[in-house]
Amino acid sequence: EEKFRIANQEVEALTKDIDQTKKTSEQNLDILRALMEETDIRTAEVKRDAYEFRRDIVVGAENPRTGKTMAEKVLKYMEDKLTQKDMLINKLLMKNQAYKVSIKKAEAQLRGKEETGDELQYIDFHQLQIENQQFVQRIEEANQELLDLKRRSGRTVKILNNMKKRLSSLTMEAKVLEDDIKERTAMLAKTEHDIVKVAEEKEAARKERKKLQVQSRQTSEMPQIVDYVSQKAEEYELEAHKRNWERKVELAETAAKRVRTQLRNGTQMAQRDRR
Repeated sequence: EEKFRIANQEVEALTKDIDQTKKTSEQNLDILRALMEETDIRTAEVKRDAYEFRRDIVVGAENPRTGKTMAEKVLKYMEDKLTQKDMLINKLLMKNQAYKVSIKKAEAQLRGKEETGDELQYIDFHQLQIENQQFVQRIEEANQELLDLKRRSGRTVKILNNMKKRLSSLTMEAKVLEDDIKERTAMLAKTEHDIVKVAEEKEAARKERKKLQVQSRQTSEMPQIVDYVSQKAEEYELEAHKRNWERKVELAETAAKRVRTQLRNGTQMAQRDRR
């Protein structure tokens, strides 16, 4: 009889352990199912976000003329995403509040029955425990999701602010480069105009000199000494004037080449910064 009693006690203990293990396994299984479901939902959200980003930004925000992504559409896309996250956070907060109200209501009913001395049936008590556990689990899941959304929203806001600062800096730099390009373009145009003018004056002087040389060969009379001295002085003056203009032409061409190089480098730098 003693062995039988001990064996019954062992059987009861093993039964309790088995029941407790089953209960724990069921809870773990529910948690794993919830995690798998949450993972599937997150995966679907990430795929949807990637598809929308490619549709709205990679393809939709591309400038057909320059082939670059327009910053305005990127900022609008980020702001819309932040608005959606805020709406989802408010929705989860309202749902969380509704769960809390339901729990308080169930607890109030339970306390009311205990105060009135109404005996609870085992199945009612067990049902209330299950509902309470489900509500607590939902609240924890909602709080975790809300925390994740707040973290993601914070990261998104930080990225958006950095992009705004970067956009502002690039806009200012582009404005400075555009002003510099306009100034150098005007300088280049003026230099080219001076080069053309000097070339025309040089050609006119060359023709005038050739004409004088032809006239001097055709005339049979020797010029007077005063005329000869005057003509030689004028010739020396024209030669000096010619050398002066040739030096100016060389300087103008050098300056024009330097301006073209700086303009090309500034344009390439602006294009790299915009990328």
